[in-house]
Amino acid sequence: MSTLLQRTPEGITLERQIASAGSRFCAASLDAVVILALYLGATFVLLALLAVDVTGFSGLLVGVLFGGIPLCLALYHLLFHLVWRGQTPGKHLLGLRVVSSDGYPATGGQHLLRSVLWPIDALLPPMPFGVLGLGLIACTPKHQRLGDLVAGTLVVREEQEVAVPDPYPTKRWALLSQRSLVDRPGLAARLDGADYDFLRRLLARTELEPEERRRLFVRTAEFYRDRLELPPFEDARAFLGELYLFLRDAREQRAV
Repeated sequence: MSTLLQRTPEGITLERQIASAGSRFCAASLDAVVILALYLGATFVLLALLAVDVTGFSGLLVGVLFGGIPLCLALYHLLFHLVWRGQTPGKHLLGLRVVSSDGYPATGGQHLLRSVLWPIDALLPPMPFGVLGLGLIACTPKHQRLGDLVAGTLVVREEQEVAVPDPYPTKRWALLSQRSLVDRPGLAARLDGADYDFLRRLLARTELEPEERRRLFVRTAEFYRDRLELPPFEDARAFLGELYLFLRDAREQRAV
């Protein structure tokens, strides 16, 4: 089973599972059902209009609908991937998502490239992936079709969200006897929800070996110290714990 190793700015390596050819074919099959339903609905509406339309404009729309099938298919994939951040209905149901080849969210340009090339991947039977698309997904190391190779994307399985316990449920930053952080304006604004979630998960981890934990905390503390232009720290875990409590207090104050 192929995996993607993603290196975060904090120096952490995350492992993500790359979707196989079978799961992608199933997701594409579900999308094909949705596309067929949309086409049948649009055709029914246009034919109904054609019966009462004396201008002939409905007939033109019918011709555009069926003559522009490749364009409509590309638009279906482009719009869903943009709005749902890398997912179509089929991918959503199977827990798959399109990301950049480095593991980070794909850009709009990448979604555009892979969507434009989707009709080529599906050009030959069997639909919804043609021989070209299925062959490339099955044979390439990261299970990428032509659109993925050109756009620099791949499809991964979504990580299951696991509830992370609060590492300091009874503590408050404002009540700490010793505080090294300065509550200066703009400090909390330089961090976001991703930083808060990352620190919470890091401080709640218990499966690491002591030496591995120490190195991880030191690297992470150095990263945030340099990023926030903070003074040197003596204890990396205490520094990260105070930063987490500071962020949690700031989030709670904004929610009031």
